[in-house]
Amino acid sequence: MSDSVVDTILAARYYRIGEKSFEDVCRRVADALGETPEETEEYFEAMVNLEFLPNSPTLMNAGTPLGQLSACFTLPVNDSLSEIFDAIRWGAIIHQSGGGTGYNFSHIRSEGSPVRSTEGVASGPVSFMRVFNAATDVIKQGGRRRGANMGILNVWHEDIMKFIKSKKKEGDFSNFNISVMTNDEFMKIVSTGNLDREWLKTADGEIVTVRQIWEGIVEGIWKNGEPGILFYDTINKMNPTPQIGKIDTTNPCGEQPLLPFESCVLGSINLAKFVCVNGVNYDALDKMTRMSVRFLDAVITKSIFPIDQIKEATNRTRKMGVGLMGVHDAMLMLHIPYDSEAGRNFCEEVMARINDVATKESERLGEEKGAFPAYEGSIWEKQGKIMRNAALTTIAPTGTISLLAGCSSGIEPVFSYAYTRRNTIGKTFIMVHSYFKSELRGAIAKLGFTGEEAEEKFDEVINHMHERGTVQDIPWLPDAFREVFKTALDIHWKDHVLMQAVFQKHVHASISKTINMPFTATTKQIADAIILAWKKNVKGMTLYRTGSREDVVLSLEKREEKKEEATTALELKVAQQLPFSRPRELNGRTFLAQSGCCRLYITVNTLDEKPVEVFIRTVGAGCEASSNALGRSISTGLQNGVPYEKFVKQFAKVSCISALRNKNSEGLSCADVVGKCIELAATNQTIAMLDNWTIETVTPGMKRNNPCPECGESLDFGEGCNKGICKHCGWSGCN
Repeated sequence: MSDSVVDTILAARYYRIGEKSFEDVCRRVADALGETPEETEEYFEAMVNLEFLPNSPTLMNAGTPLGQLSACFTLPVNDSLSEIFDAIRWGAIIHQSGGGTGYNFSHIRSEGSPVRSTEGVASGPVSFMRVFNAATDVIKQGGRRRGANMGILNVWHEDIMKFIKSKKKEGDFSNFNISVMTNDEFMKIVSTGNLDREWLKTADGEIVTVRQIWEGIVEGIWKNGEPGILFYDTINKMNPTPQIGKIDTTNPCGEQPLLPFESCVLGSINLAKFVCVNGVNYDALDKMTRMSVRFLDAVITKSIFPIDQIKEATNRTRKMGVGLMGVHDAMLMLHIPYDSEAGRNFCEEVMARINDVATKESERLGEEKGAFPAYEGSIWEKQGKIMRNAALTTIAPTGTISLLAGCSSGIEPVFSYAYTRRNTIGKTFIMVHSYFKSELRGAIAKLGFTGEEAEEKFDEVINHMHERGTVQDIPWLPDAFREVFKTALDIHWKDHVLMQAVFQKHVHASISKTINMPFTATTKQIADAIILAWKKNVKGMTLYRTGSREDVVLSLEKREEKKEEATTALELKVAQQLPFSRPRELNGRTFLAQSGCCRLYITVNTLDEKPVEVFIRTVGAGCEASSNALGRSISTGLQNGVPYEKFVKQFAKVSCISALRNKNSEGLSCADVVGKCIELAATNQTIAMLDNWTIETVTPGMKRNNPCPECGESLDFGEGCNKGICKHCGWSGCN
């Protein structure tokens, strides 16, 4: 990752007073957690070398008075008014300390049910969710992150249809991911096709069928990716401490099914750092896994929990989540296709080993320091293993920490190998995945291209990937290259599900992953994906149909465009009635600017301080005829009522690879340079407004129209978070 991007994220989220580098952050965290000088140094080296990173609250708060080191928590929501508002109060305290919260609202009686104490009727769980959402809205976590919630309702709750439709309008419950907790009984009915079976009766006597619920779930996912799905019986079959209760709640991204008041203590190993010539350096990976267990066990011991119940519940089971990031990067380095049997076998081998080593290290710690307090009656007691921790492994979202580590997120495939990033001072870059870049050059060389022709081919592919997010439709690229360098949207949804299932076989908790589907995906395919996941013993899933969350944005843009078009039509009509008459003399400014391929002399003449005429002349390799035509076209538009701002706005969207590669270019393209000069002339600004553009290399993210609420850049929808992750500033809606 570029230093500027890292610095932006560190300054916004992790630096404490006096800290000026990532090394400072790592030193603070290591000093806070290490019990011996040797252990402290081991923790520091693992983090500073980007081999392992804990969850963000640990990086933020370790070694500070706040001392809250857990990522997320689950809180019970019971049926009385006082208990409901206790949960709201607890959630507010947690959000303020930097954590996210998960709630199951199924214990609240349904809308219309009688309330004996007031002789009235209940308003139902969805109405109370609005209160939770509003409370979250006004609390910024530790001054650095806004609260994230998971809202869950059991499929057998009478208000399930109201819950499923609660986020039908985009923007409602904006601080919640929502998930339906289904059970085996419901899924068996669905899988056998008996959808018209009566499932439940609402408080007012209405019969609700399996079909109504199932189609509501599937339609919601098709429209905007929600609700997510959780599988109650699968979760509880793997519950390590069944003697102390059933699990019906998860954290905001679903990777940690937890009992009431438990917390997420998470950290991720960067698998790409352990790739060697012969595959994976398992000796080094084993060592890092053992260190990760000790590190996270220390986090549990030294964390200052926001409320007493959380301290008690967390220490009772001492659950942690050792996970992975950089998985797809490692597969690329080993030339293993993500969507292949070989890819799944590789991932299963890696995760099985990590899970086994983590379990053995916890057993060693248990013998040294004692078993977790809820050990008696646990699955571990039945196996005769004295464990320090009830659960060891999970696959968590790594949105921000994978940006720091410069690797792919969690177990997700790379979304695009080239994408646009804008830095804090407005410069725009094309970010190219480093391994993709080097392998592409090698593939081009093997095809016999050299010199300028090779560079042209390279530019062609980068530009194509940047614009379309795939290289699968470039026929001259070798099949082997295209097979390995698939993106998230190149991979079939079945392969996404199967990969999640492979990891789930060797993960104690659950997995935060998004099942990506193309825009053309049907409701039947979504239904099939859910059924497949249930049959493969996945504990929960998030599905996202590409572009579904952009519908509102796009429709707003289209309405705005129609409004602009209507205005322009009116202006054109007026202009036609009152033809432009050019005076013999006009005031103007001439700019000398650099584009990607040539220098440009751009003259902008004004009338009544408004641009009305543009002349463009090229110096160098540019096309004089094209420049002349562009100037004439702009002049015609300006003289017929088209606002100059429209040209500036539209030209800013035009990019060419030559301009982006040329560090001296003063725009994304010749058209963009012209637009900037028109704006300078219209607003009477100086040439200092123009700046150089450069290109950097970095692990990529996802290009989206949905803006980050903090920096305005496009959001990435992945890792089980349907509120988005910003690859620019590190903002995350879910972790």
